[in-house]
Amino acid sequence: MSLQLDGHGAETRARLLAAADPTGAEQAVVATAVSEGTASLAPVPPVHVAVAAAASRRYAGADAHPFPSCFVCGTARADGDGLCLRPGRVDGGRTACTWTPHRNFAGADGTLDAAYVWAALDCPGGWTTNLVGRPMVLVRMTALVHRRPAVGEALVVVGQHLDTEGRKTHAATTAYDSGGGIVGRARHLWVSVDPAAFG
Repeated sequence: MSLQLDGHGAETRARLLAAADPTGAEQAVVATAVSEGTASLAPVPPVHVAVAAAASRRYAGADAHPFPSCFVCGTARADGDGLCLRPGRVDGGRTACTWTPHRNFAGADGTLDAAYVWAALDCPGGWTTNLVGRPMVLVRMTALVHRRPAVGEALVVVGQHLDTEGRKTHAATTAYDSGGGIVGRARHLWVSVDPAAFG
């Protein structure tokens, strides 16, 4: 399902975007869109683009990735086949990476569908922990997309580890444009898994 935005680039009401349950026991909410008035999604503090670029060069998934075909951060994806985000560690339990939207994901107006912003807000949160040593998958994500970015636009995505308890990890992400404006922000729940169970 595509995420429909209003004229200001924000979701007009909360709605279920997707649901899945790998165990088959029950249907679980995976992603929920929220409106500006209902969003309690504090943005992750930004970093300078040079810091994000340097962090990308330290991407832990470059040498060993639990899910190399991941559309967002998988190393088996070429630019234009996936988003090719490479979130590396920075200070304060955060990750950061640069993102330049590829023309393959743009509509006729030269901007990306909001679903791609949602995707970009995903993995930088997961990589705030040791995904190589402790693989996780996204269980729930709540996000607010402020606007649709243009092809070739220079963006920075920042992730923040919030807490870990048992198999569960909470994280947050924010995408910024070159002027420091927020493109989108999200909060996630991740759960550790055995990658072998995913074939």
